Amino acid sequence: MGLHQYSEAINAARPEALRESLRLLLAAHALPVFGAAKAVEHEVAALNALQVIGYLPERSDEFELVEKLRITKTKARNLLYQVALRQQGQSVTEIDDSLRAVLGGRHVLKDGSFFLVEVPDPLTMDRLRRRVRAAGYLSDGSFSGAIARIPEGALVTLIDELIDKHHKQEILKRLHKAGLADVSVSGFVKAFLITVGKKYAGEVGVRIGDHLVDLFEHGYASIAQYAGEVVNQLKSSQVSAVE
Repeated sequence: MGLHQYSEAINAARPEALRESLRLLLAAHALPVFGAAKAVEHEVAALNALQVIGYLPERSDEFELVEKLRITKTKARNLLYQVALRQQGQSVTEIDDSLRAVLGGRHVLKDGSFFLVEVPDPLTMDRLRRRVRAAGYLSDGSFSGAIARIPEGALVTLIDELIDKHHKQEILKRLHKAGLADVSVSGFVKAFLITVGKKYAGEVGVRIGDHLVDLFEHGYASIAQYAGEVVNQLKSSQVSAVE
């Protein structure tokens, strides 16, 4: 692997980007003194610099690193993890946003009573695993590489936690008006997943993520077209009305 593979990106980069990439590369040599930084610090600095000049996307996944840096998938995921650890501490809201983005992605597949979710970022995967454990479900045997295999009950709990308070209040208000005063938000989420799963059987891999991101962003209003079916699902007791 030679420098020539970066030449196009270097030549196309703006002067400000080149200065910033050089600053990132040299910063690793000052931790704490020249020559004292570990190899991983230089690798992280180089990856950040390559993103600044546009050789790598700002939010790279392991496949892009494998292709463009000629490294193994394991090495790529380890490097992404190291980069994430060195970023400034994220707030609870930012962490929740990263989980919403994963669940609202297009790579969400239904497999029986489980949901398969692709999680390119290894730190987000660890956070997802922790939330699944906190919900009382086994995660170690259900997660492999970049794929999280989440039990339906754990996903329901997670979605419930990620819906903001304003949307939750609106959901409960609408359910009460429909005569379902005892239904919790988690009961609604479970009925919603069943309804969408039946509606788009055979193409759920695309549809579930699309509808989840709508649910996170717009709450009850985003599923108005399914509201009647969700309510009927709850009234027919096919799901538990109270979680």
